[in-house]
Amino acid sequence: MAYIFKKKLRPKLDFLPAKVKVDLWGEVMLDYFNPETDFDTCHRLLNHEIEDGRSYPFTEPFNREEFEQYFLSDDAFVLKDAEQNILGIFYVKPNFPGPCSHICNGGFITHPEHRRKNIGRTMGSLFPFVARSLGYEASMFNLVFKDNPASIALWKSLGFEVLGTIPKAKKTKNGVYVDAVQFYLDFKSDAEKPDILLS
Repeated sequence: MAYIFKKKLRPKLDFLPAKVKVDLWGEVMLDYFNPETDFDTCHRLLNHEIEDGRSYPFTEPFNREEFEQYFLSDDAFVLKDAEQNILGIFYVKPNFPGPCSHICNGGFITHPEHRRKNIGRTMGSLFPFVARSLGYEASMFNLVFKDNPASIALWKSLGFEVLGTIPKAKKTKNGVYVDAVQFYLDFKSDAEKPDILLS
């Protein structure tokens, strides 16, 4: 582990739960992750992404404790439909400790059954406002692998700046090396909440 983090108490977001407008879908609900109702589904979603190998730099599925330590270490959020089905999840946490902890990191997962329905774009559009409301000033994504072109295209389209490329950042199971892109976004303090956030 490169850094040791001490959890910092951050403000509760008083605008949650909130309705969100999603193109191709309608209205969904953004809220905090609820461990009583959301844990099992979100745990499975992360392990599905780990097994897929294009989004997260892990090789083995997480047990429940590992999932909690990684994905739920700070703030985590869910998008749900009217029937309370989870459409997508994301976390916001510091990318660095101490005097650098004003720069956050985010991890995003769209439920496989709901891809290509603007769920990922919706989470990405909400992320800067949510993170800024938690007290962060900027975001950095360390490893966006080039074998995940949809993710790279998404962050570019949302105005994230490419900082650089890490050559051979990932070695796949078949021995092929894959580069990774690093993204950065400076949160504007005067930015308004996104139009898709309805309440």
